[in-house]
Amino acid sequence: MENLLRRYARLVISAQLKLMEGDTLSINTESSTIQFARLLAKEATLTTRQTVMIVEINHGKVVQAYPIDPAEKEIFRPPVRMVVMCHLIDLDSKPYLSDFDLNQAKDEVTVLSQFGMLSEPVFLDRRIAVPWANIPYPGYNWAAQLLGKHASDEEMWNLFSALYRLENDWASSFWEEQGMMLEYRKQRLNALGESKLVLEGDGWSLSADQAKQTLWAGGRAKLSNNRSFVPILPMQSIHASVDSASAEGSFIASRPFQVLGREVVGARFTIKDGKVVAFHADQGEDALAAFFAVDEGAKTVSEISIADNDTMESRYLGKSVHPHFAKELTTSVVLGGFSIDVLTTQMDDEDVDASKLCRSLVRLEIPVGDSHLSLKLTNANGDEQLVMYEGIYTETGGV
Repeated sequence: MENLLRRYARLVISAQLKLMEGDTLSINTESSTIQFARLLAKEATLTTRQTVMIVEINHGKVVQAYPIDPAEKEIFRPPVRMVVMCHLIDLDSKPYLSDFDLNQAKDEVTVLSQFGMLSEPVFLDRRIAVPWANIPYPGYNWAAQLLGKHASDEEMWNLFSALYRLENDWASSFWEEQGMMLEYRKQRLNALGESKLVLEGDGWSLSADQAKQTLWAGGRAKLSNNRSFVPILPMQSIHASVDSASAEGSFIASRPFQVLGREVVGARFTIKDGKVVAFHADQGEDALAAFFAVDEGAKTVSEISIADNDTMESRYLGKSVHPHFAKELTTSVVLGGFSIDVLTTQMDDEDVDASKLCRSLVRLEIPVGDSHLSLKLTNANGDEQLVMYEGIYTETGGV
């Protein structure tokens, strides 16, 4: 176990945060993940040769903060280069399946936050300008959602190791190549310009216009000084925001997903003028109704996220149970708030409104990817590109 955790820590350091000598790392952690925080901090000092600060938090409040110093005395340490941040996520802190009162859940921001359903805050003047990452740590409750209630610790760690490619020492190389591949996909799709997206599955079709002055985003992130980092692992998806009034058609969820403590199975949606006008589910329909009652924007199609349907994530995560992995397991249609990383020249709220982006308090990723899925883009010049065929991103170009 210790070797596996050390390998995970080194993956975070080398592939995700890309720590350098002189960086000062700050680790936010709950008490349940404090031991891994200490391991990560000690490993980080070997690279940065600077003090790492561990900040223990409880329900958003700081409990204590203490430093982990490198072996070198302060006089021999390198100059400080840059602040780097990460947040450890205890995957068991989410309530998963529960009997929360749906009316209470939809009306209380703290409960919505517990379920991981809040949208990103749109603070255009306070965008994070340092490398950062969310680092999940597995637990029994998370594993039980996917492997059954009798899942063992060994099965849990086998699952987590497979998702992060921790079985050997080549994980960093794998994710570096993955980041380059997603970068290529973004560049290629952004070169088309703002496009009309047509997503088609088995018996359904959904079209939408890409929001103006936005780009395809996801995968690796890059600062203004060209320093790159990976906010979330595993990374399989890239996404585009859509004009909040443009979506038309219907779509069907390809696998179960959780909403406010309920499992939703067999969900189907009808979309008109960008919003859900009708929906049905074989199970969990009341949870969807509660989600849509949060605010009017919750019914809006805000984003299309694409990820191959033949990946380790798609095979091992048979249903969407935690928001950290929701966009990475397969292609999804997103309802509610938009992702702020798609923005380009927007400087204020008027610019955001001009791009017709949905600003709902909440958001929900609904998996639609399977072996029948296709996605076609058509730009303003009429140039068409088949982006996905039979659930797999295609490099072939035209249609």
